[in-house]
Amino acid sequence: MISGFPPPEFYKEWVDPKASDCPHDLTCFKDYEEGMRYAKQQGKPVMLDFTGWSCVNCRKMEDNVWSDPKVLKRLSEDYVIISLYVDDKKALPASEQYTSASGKEIKTTGNKWSDMQRVQYNTNSQPYYVLLDNNGKILAHPRGYTPDVATYVKFLDEGVCRNEKRLANK
Repeated sequence: MISGFPPPEFYKEWVDPKASDCPHDLTCFKDYEEGMRYAKQQGKPVMLDFTGWSCVNCRKMEDNVWSDPKVLKRLSEDYVIISLYVDDKKALPASEQYTSASGKEIKTTGNKWSDMQRVQYNTNSQPYYVLLDNNGKILAHPRGYTPDVATYVKFLDEGVCRNEKRLANK
């Protein structure tokens, strides 16, 4: 009921700064470019996870859907996860700050990811999941909040299947 209000259960930085801050001890990246480089090295597709530290539905997905063994297996074995926190208050270096096409000043990491989501995917809601090949091409129709495990598994499987087909056609 209150899962979106306290820090996420997996967020252990306040206890141990070396602990994973990804749900269920998954490996995830907080930077798009870094995650894409890793995906290319690993030859895996990507799941962009537009999320927020204070996103109630994001926590519900992580707690109730990502925790399912079928989902967890696919996330850990088949994808590189890039979690982009749209409410991250970390200031961008001055050289990376900009004004978006909408006129909004982009000064924080969260602003950057929110702007990316709005510009590239024409939405600004979280959670929002985008499956990409490791060249940045969409593999399946992106999804928002999807609390049904079977539907989410089908979504993940569709991305893997389309990625394999693209690789076979090269």
